[in-house]
Amino acid sequence: MKILYLMTEPFGYGGVQSDLLALSEDLSEKGHDVLVATSEGELLEELKSKGATFMDIDFHFSSPLKFFKSAMALRKSIRENGVELLAPQSVRTTLVAFFALRLLPFSYRVKKNGKRCPIVTTIHNIHNPVHFKYAGYILNRCADYVIFESHYERNRLLASGLPAEKSEVVHSGIDTDKFAPIDVNQTLLESYGLDKSVNKIFGIVARLSEEKGHQYLLQAFRKVLEQEPHARLMVVGDGPLKEELLAQRAELQLENEVIFTGAQRNIPDYLSIFDVFVLSSTRESFPLAAREAMAAGKPVIAPRIGGCPEVVDENNTGYLFKSADVDDLSRQMLAILADEKYKQFGIKSRQRVVELFSRKQWIVGDERVYLGFN
Repeated sequence: MKILYLMTEPFGYGGVQSDLLALSEDLSEKGHDVLVATSEGELLEELKSKGATFMDIDFHFSSPLKFFKSAMALRKSIRENGVELLAPQSVRTTLVAFFALRLLPFSYRVKKNGKRCPIVTTIHNIHNPVHFKYAGYILNRCADYVIFESHYERNRLLASGLPAEKSEVVHSGIDTDKFAPIDVNQTLLESYGLDKSVNKIFGIVARLSEEKGHQYLLQAFRKVLEQEPHARLMVVGDGPLKEELLAQRAELQLENEVIFTGAQRNIPDYLSIFDVFVLSSTRESFPLAAREAMAAGKPVIAPRIGGCPEVVDENNTGYLFKSADVDDLSRQMLAILADEKYKQFGIKSRQRVVELFSRKQWIVGDERVYLGFN
């Protein structure tokens, strides 16, 4: 089956991009032809290495003329490549797909069955309230079917008018071979001056941006140190708030206790160092980093927002806290260290990901939906 994915953002670092790398690799291995239409980014060569064909189409339009050009370029690519299913990854690209396939004259038909080319959208998250206002209507009108990454997002859209029979949840999955419990990377640990016999290490892997809530985590960790002076916090990632967060670290006098590592590719090695993974976001849909940490056998502390309660089974795989509440976050961080069961949380975290959020289950689920339109 020839499947064409449509992405709004360039093919750089990000959750949707990570998903498409996995889908491209696994669906190609299953014999499908995978094509991806988006603009260039840092991970483009990796995408190609997974078996996908890249099409340079910019869906980040800001005017009706650019929208029309995107739709025309998409239509041309669909015809030239004999696409059999269109898989937009956003409301915006769903709208372009509908215009290209249904509204432009001389409608396109799939060659082998003479049917219309189906539009099967995947919704990861819709954070923009203006976009969300119209999302239910656009998806109902423009998509033949909608796959949601989380029940949280599906329930939001059902409440805004999307018919239940036009959608289902297929959780995006984690490579449980890549993200698995491993021995502590001792060399890496010692390079940061840490000692597992002395230090309890909290860690976060996230872009240094406003919605990830690092500023609240730093404040909460300051409180944690009052009772656990040997605790340490490792911040993995880079982003626009780096200098601001470094200044906050200095202001809180945490230069020796909080480590900023910058962006890293060997995330499993960093997870091996952590005792507890902390997600401090103020906005989340279905957090990838938390699921990766759980697959690696780590207990997780996460905010009680979005799809986080779907991921973290409270009091079994970790704790939840009120988003942006420094006192509540610090309480949960101290509580998990004091809980004799916290190592069991990590074991249960791994089990939960294997049972509910594995990459194999995800690929099988998406493929089943796609083939239903074949």
